[in-house]
Amino acid sequence: MRRLLGVPDLDMPARRGGGAQPGDVQGPVFEAAWQAHAFAIVMNLYHNGHYTWPDWDDYLGHEIQSPDHFADAPSEPARAIPKADRANYNQFLAACEADGGNYYHYWLAGLEKMLDVKGLVGGQELAARIAAIAKVEADGPRFRAGDRVTVLDIELLGHSHLPNYIRGVAGCVESDRGVKVFPDSHGHGKTEALQHVYTVRFQATDIWDESADPRQSLNFSLWDYQLAAS
Repeated sequence: MRRLLGVPDLDMPARRGGGAQPGDVQGPVFEAAWQAHAFAIVMNLYHNGHYTWPDWDDYLGHEIQSPDHFADAPSEPARAIPKADRANYNQFLAACEADGGNYYHYWLAGLEKMLDVKGLVGGQELAARIAAIAKVEADGPRFRAGDRVTVLDIELLGHSHLPNYIRGVAGCVESDRGVKVFPDSHGHGKTEALQHVYTVRFQATDIWDESADPRQSLNFSLWDYQLAAS
């Protein structure tokens, strides 16, 4: 990654501007799950030989030193030094240098461009995936915690199986686990292969009749398509 030069005559940011990382302020390295995901994708593709580390350095370094990421970045640096007196002043770096809060946005921006150039994920494919995710998020989950649902008695030929002993059984939604990639549709290249997954609790007596211990229950993670409102 190209680094800003520490020239004494220039008023350089204390931690190399946009290169500051969240951990530099003694906080968590990943403040949100998407940051860990971005980091993991970059590392996994690198370890599988899709690009060299100098390749990634170039893309990440370019993003860190690009001045036009965020249009609403503050117009003045954190320190009250006129822009005209800072030979290396960069509006975006000035906005980011304090805490590294945008560090993993650089990873995403660099990764998207590199995937496109390397022919791994093109711009149109990425846009289609983003649109599919946005649609599912906008529609929201069908069920919420506390809703009563019934497991459908269906069979799907593929990777996602439904246990026979809970088919047709009613249970209670414990939580919405979020939107996941449905493997059976994803394997056929469908960009809309996204569904909510729910944790559903079933009483043991509802599964195995009154011979079961009424104090016991079982939790299952179930796809949206497997459930109907009770």
